[in-house]
Amino acid sequence: MSLARDNSILADLSLSNTRDQPAVPSSLNVMSPLVAIFDLTWIVLLGIAAGVLYDAAVRESQGAVQNYVGSGIAVAILYSAFGHAAQLYRAPNLLRVRWQVRRSTVTWLMTFVFLATLAFLLKTGAAFSRGEMLVFFSSGVILTAVMRLAVAHVCALVISSGVLKPNQIILVGSVDQLTGNEALTVLEKYGYVVEHAFPLPIQDGICDQETLKTRLREIIHYVREKSIDEIIVAIPWSSADLISEVESGLRVLPVPVKLVPDAMTCRMLNRPVLELGPTKAVQLQRAPLSAAQRSLKQGMDRILAAMSLIALMPFFAVISAAIRLESSGPAFFLQTRVGFNGRAFRIFKFRTMSTLDNGPVIAQATRNDRRVTHLGRLLRMLSIDEVPQLLNVLRGEMSLVGPRPHALAHDNEYDLLIATYAIRHKMKPGITGWAQVNGFRGETPELGMMKQRVESDLWYIEYWSLWLDIRILLLTIVRVLKPNNVY
Repeated sequence: MSLARDNSILADLSLSNTRDQPAVPSSLNVMSPLVAIFDLTWIVLLGIAAGVLYDAAVRESQGAVQNYVGSGIAVAILYSAFGHAAQLYRAPNLLRVRWQVRRSTVTWLMTFVFLATLAFLLKTGAAFSRGEMLVFFSSGVILTAVMRLAVAHVCALVISSGVLKPNQIILVGSVDQLTGNEALTVLEKYGYVVEHAFPLPIQDGICDQETLKTRLREIIHYVREKSIDEIIVAIPWSSADLISEVESGLRVLPVPVKLVPDAMTCRMLNRPVLELGPTKAVQLQRAPLSAAQRSLKQGMDRILAAMSLIALMPFFAVISAAIRLESSGPAFFLQTRVGFNGRAFRIFKFRTMSTLDNGPVIAQATRNDRRVTHLGRLLRMLSIDEVPQLLNVLRGEMSLVGPRPHALAHDNEYDLLIATYAIRHKMKPGITGWAQVNGFRGETPELGMMKQRVESDLWYIEYWSLWLDIRILLLTIVRVLKPNNVY
C-alpha cells in the first residue's frame, strides 16, 4: 500500500477493489478461536497416538484408545491455557512465524513441567506412563513448531484469498504521518483495507479551525455513507490539542477511533509497559535478569561449584605443591578485578608467573612471555589456572558463565576507550563466557579485538538463558581441548 503526498491522490485513494469471490462477514479475529480448537484437537490425537505407538513398540500390545485420551486432554487443556496467557492466539500474532515457533515451544515445555510438578505434588504419577509421556513430549516439540508454521501459512493464505471480509478503515491525519508511518503500510497483511484517506490541513503543527471543521464533516458524512469498521488517526503525539479536537469531532460516530503512534512513540511502545502505582510506565531499561532468573542462575552456579570443589580437592593439593616446588612464592595468586555493578573483588587463580602483578599498570601475557613458568604455561594452555575461581563463585562474587573480569588497570583503560565497556558489569563476571567460546580470549594488542570481546559480552547479557549457560559450559570443554590464543 502506498499513500500519495498530495491531497487529490489521498482523497481518491481506495484499496478496497470490488471482489468477485464471496466473503465471510468476519475479520482475522475469527481465526483465533479456530486455531485454539485446532490445537486442542491435534494435541489430543497426538496423545492417543503416542500411547498406542509406545504400547505397540515396548509392551508389544495395544490397549484401548480411551486409556490414552486422559493424558491427551490434560496436556491439551494446559497448553491452551498457557497459550492464551502467552498471547499465542492473539490475531496479529498468528502471522509472526518465528515468534509463534519460539513461544509455542516454550509453552509446550511449560505444559509438561507443570504437569510433572502437579503429578508429583498430588502423588498421581502412577496414573501416567512415563514412557508414553516421554514419547508424547518429544514428538510434540517437533509437531508444535510444524503446526505454528502451518497456522501462519494458512492465515496468510486466507487473508490474501479474500475468504474473510477485511476490516474496512479510513485514515485521518497529517500528510507526513499518512505517507511515512510504516505501520500503515502493512495493514493489509493483518486483514485491513483502507477505503479512503483524509489528510488534515496542518502547517507547522497548526491546523486552521474552519478547515478542520469542514474536513471532519466530510469524514462523518463519508463514514455514514459507507460501511466503515474503524477510523485510524495518524497525528504526531506532540500535537495534543489537535488530537483532542479530532477525537471530539468524531465522537458522534458509532465506530472505533484509534490513534496510531508516531515514530518516536512507536519506539517507546515497543518496550514493556508496566504498572507503576496509579499509572503506567514504559520500561526504558530492565535488569539483565529477573529475581527468579537470578535465583535460578545462582542456584546452578553454587551447586555445581560446591560439587566441583569437593571432587577437585586432591587435584588442588597436587597442583599447589607442584607450583611451589617449581618456583618460590604462593600457589595461589590473588588479583583485584572488577565485578558486578563495578565492584572490585579479589579473584583466585593458580600462580602461573614468576611475578605477582596487581598494580596500576599490568602487562598482558604474550607469546613466549618470560614471566610464565614452565608449569604455568601448561596450566594456562588448559585453563587450569582459572579453576580456583570456583571459590569466587561459591562466595557469590562470580558466576560459572558471564563476561570475563579484567584486571583493574585494564578495566580503567578500556572504560575510557570503549563507550559500551562498562555495560559488561551489569552481570556477574564468569569463569567462562560467550566471548571466550567464540575465540575472543587471551591477549588483545589491538583495540578492535577488545571491542569484539565486549560486543560478545553484551550479546550474552541481552540474550541470556539457562540453556545458553549450559551451551557455553559444554563449548568451553571443547575449546579447552583445542586451546587457541592462550599464552
